Amino acid sequence: MGRTSDAKTRLLATAMELMYTRGYTAVGVQELCAHAGVKKGSFYHFFPSKRELALAVIDAYGQSVRAMWERAMAADDPLYERLQRLFELAYNTHRTFMESQGQMHGCLLGNFALELSCHDEGIRQRLRQTFTDWVEALDRVLYEAVTNGDIPAIDTTTTAQTIVAYFEGVVLLAKTQNDPEVVKRLAQGAVHLIEAAVHAHMLLRG
Repeated sequence: MGRTSDAKTRLLATAMELMYTRGYTAVGVQELCAHAGVKKGSFYHFFPSKRELALAVIDAYGQSVRAMWERAMAADDPLYERLQRLFELAYNTHRTFMESQGQMHGCLLGNFALELSCHDEGIRQRLRQTFTDWVEALDRVLYEAVTNGDIPAIDTTTTAQTIVAYFEGVVLLAKTQNDPEVVKRLAQGAVHLIEAAVHAHMLLRG
């Protein structure tokens, strides 16, 4: 099979690159193998189908983004500064990619959701779980901030869902404008979402 020790890794890396820049449907197994330098027999040894490879791509990409979220939130800085850092990290990632590729491609999971979630229930569920993982990671940070008295009491789960949705929307907007600066420019919006959640909670309490 040739270079079998890293064939699976190369297939995954190639799929992530090609599916990210061109989408799932436009990339075939033969092309994936050619770009990865892997024979077709090796491909099917590691992945029963292109769909199974796509699921692995979702997992790998989702873990990398979650690691970015956790890295941004790990410091002892005020919550609002950590949120700003999250968007700064995302901006740097997309800017670097655009400088090398000449095009901003947005979020791979968002792209997959638009292309596949209405046609493949298994992929939709995997995407749903990945987004849920991101929400849970942020929910823990928000809950800790409330517990420590850093921010007033809020519905942390709903707020985490809102911020993840906002983050995805910002990246999509930046993609349509082909401008990663949008991510940096709209970073403050995540702070406003928490402020709005605090205000809503105070209104409910009367």
